[in-house]
Amino acid sequence: MGKVHITLVGGQAMPVYNGIAAVQPDMVVFVYSKESINVVNAVKNETGIPFDEQEPLHETDPQEIISRAQSLAEKYKDDEITLNITSGLKSWSHLFARVFDQLPNATIIYIDQNNVLWDYKQMNSTQTIDFDMDASFRLQGNPLKHYIPFADFTEEDKQSADTLVAARRYNCGSFNKLTTILTNDWKNKVENQKSGCLSLSETDYVEWEKPDFIRLVLSTKKYGIQEFVLESPNAVHLAFNAGWFEYRIARMLSHWKYAKDIRLNCIFPLQKGGSVKFPKNEIDIIVNTGTKILFVECKTQISQSTDIDKFRTAVKNYGGLGNKALFITDNVMTDLQKEKCKESGIISFSLQDSTTPSNKEQELFRLLDITLFNINTK
Repeated sequence: MGKVHITLVGGQAMPVYNGIAAVQPDMVVFVYSKESINVVNAVKNETGIPFDEQEPLHETDPQEIISRAQSLAEKYKDDEITLNITSGLKSWSHLFARVFDQLPNATIIYIDQNNVLWDYKQMNSTQTIDFDMDASFRLQGNPLKHYIPFADFTEEDKQSADTLVAARRYNCGSFNKLTTILTNDWKNKVENQKSGCLSLSETDYVEWEKPDFIRLVLSTKKYGIQEFVLESPNAVHLAFNAGWFEYRIARMLSHWKYAKDIRLNCIFPLQKGGSVKFPKNEIDIIVNTGTKILFVECKTQISQSTDIDKFRTAVKNYGGLGNKALFITDNVMTDLQKEKCKESGIISFSLQDSTTPSNKEQELFRLLDITLFNINTK
C-alpha cells in the first residue's frame, strides 16, 4: 500500500506545496484546470515527487467532476489516500469530498492560512507545517536572491543609525536633501560612484566611501556647523534613502517573538533580463514569522497615497493571499491614509501615534499579535 496524495489546484501554489510537504507521499495526483497548469508545474519543479499525469478538469460540470473523483478512488482503492481540498474550486472540493469522505482508506485535509493542517476525518488539527519562505517566493515565480540579512548589521551599524537620527534632528531639511530627497543626478552618483560628495553649500554636504564611511556636515544659524561621522560595515546603505529608518524598524521587529528571519532591502528583479539595478519591485523589510510572511513598508512619512497602492500590489504579487502587510511611518498618518491601509488589508502604525513613546515596540507588537493569525478574506 502506497501513500497517494490527491490535491486540488487553484491559483495559489503554497497550499498545494504545503500539503505535499506535510504528507510526504509516494505519489501526487494534481486536479487542475487549464488556468492553473502553471501552478502545477511550479509545484512539480519544487517537490520532485512522482505524479500521476491527469488531463485538466472541467471547472463546474458535476458529472465530469464526480467521474474524475470516482475514477481516482477506484484506481487507488488499495492505497492510503489524502485529499487536500485547500486549493482549487469550490465545485471540486464539494464533489470530491462527497466521494472520498465515504472511503475508509481516505483522509480529507485542509491547511489554513496559519499553516495548521486540519484532518476532516478525525475532526481535529494534527500539526503546524514548517513554513518555507524561500519556497513560497519561488512558487510565486519571484525567487528572493537579493537582500541584506538583518544579522549582517553590527553594533557599529547600530551606532551609525543612531548618529543619523541625531543628524536628522540637528537639521532635518538639509539632512533630507542630502540623503533622501535626491535629484536624479545625485541618485546616479550615489548608486554608481564608490566615493563622492554631494553639497548644498560649504557648510552642508555629505561625503562617502563605499561601503563603510560617511561624513555628514550640517549647519544651523543657532548652533553653527556640526560634523557627523559614520564608520561601520553598512554606513553608506544606512545613510541614503532612509536606510537608517528601515534598520530602526527591523531592529524593533528583531525583538518580536514571532520574527524568525528578517531581511532588508529585498529586491525582486525582472525574470527575463532583469537586474538589481532595474528591479521589478523592492520591499523594505520581509519577516518570516514561522507560519507566514510579514511584508513591511517603511517611510518617514507618506507623501502620496499611491505609495499604499504600490505596496498592496507588491504584497499580493510576491506573497499570495495568506500573508500580512505592515505600513509603518515615523510621522503621523492622516485619517485618510489609515482608512486606505485598512481597506487594502494593510496594518498601519506610526511611531508618533504611540500613546506611550517610551514603549513603542510593545505597542507595535501588541498590534501585530492581534492581527497576525487572523484569516485574510481577500
